[in-house]
Amino acid sequence: MVSKEFHVFTNAIELMEGMWPTPLLKLNIGNNVWAKLEFYNPLSQSIKDRTALFLFKEALKRKTEHLVEATSGNTGIALSALSAIYNVKFTVFVPSTAPSAFPVLMKLLGSEVISAGSSTNDLLPLVKRLSSFGGYTHLDQFNNEVNVLAHYETTAKEIEEQCNNAGINLRRIIATAGTAGHLVGIAKYFKEKRGDQIEIIGVNPAEGERIPGIKRVTPDNKFLKMVKIDRLVDVTLKEAVEGVKDVARKSGILIGLSAGATVAAFKKLGLIDDTGATVLIFPDDAFRYTNELSQYV
Repeated sequence: MVSKEFHVFTNAIELMEGMWPTPLLKLNIGNNVWAKLEFYNPLSQSIKDRTALFLFKEALKRKTEHLVEATSGNTGIALSALSAIYNVKFTVFVPSTAPSAFPVLMKLLGSEVISAGSSTNDLLPLVKRLSSFGGYTHLDQFNNEVNVLAHYETTAKEIEEQCNNAGINLRRIIATAGTAGHLVGIAKYFKEKRGDQIEIIGVNPAEGERIPGIKRVTPDNKFLKMVKIDRLVDVTLKEAVEGVKDVARKSGILIGLSAGATVAAFKKLGLIDDTGATVLIFPDDAFRYTNELSQYV
């Protein structure tokens, strides 16, 4: 009955895993630049499906009955979907600054949503306090190394296999930092296998800037200590928006603001004419950020 080839699935987990690998698309914004389209993940239409699935499976081993997490958006949607599928209660803390679509979608999936604070950093003490009570399990995406493992075992391997099969001479990968989960998971995989042959570039919101979908990574980030990141590039919200517009108007793809930030970093580094292949990780699409984008079009 199940057919990955013809996309016939009997449940949402089969659907999620059956959509891997997500597409790798050549873009018209440079000489040899490709995008990993993570919005093809079906639960949250984002890269966070991978993180959420690995975190959720780990929690199920502990026979948890009530999950709790702080998230600015996509992780919360993916965890809400998984909680609905497995009939597990989920309480999610979301910053009040998050795009309005996120809490609506989480509630639609049946989660209890608490909006407070201006960032996930503000919410973590509340989450830890709630999880100290019996019956609650804090997934802790910011410190749980399963976050890194998810991308080491899936995203990174897909990129390698896709490039090898398509004859793409991979030179570098550009990914946003945020929790640093997918950045470090990908970096760890390629640094172990190919060392400095593959350059790993992380992207941060510049000091004082807020880019929905990513947070500025700090030097004490637990994951960043696991592997060498060749460089971190700061970008502004305006630059990220310009990246979104550039891809939309040259390649016809509507990408999210964190994806736009990777495009901005690519352009800042002067890689447009570089012959070595660059892969940009596009975590999600534009549709949840229309309010933010409307100010720039």
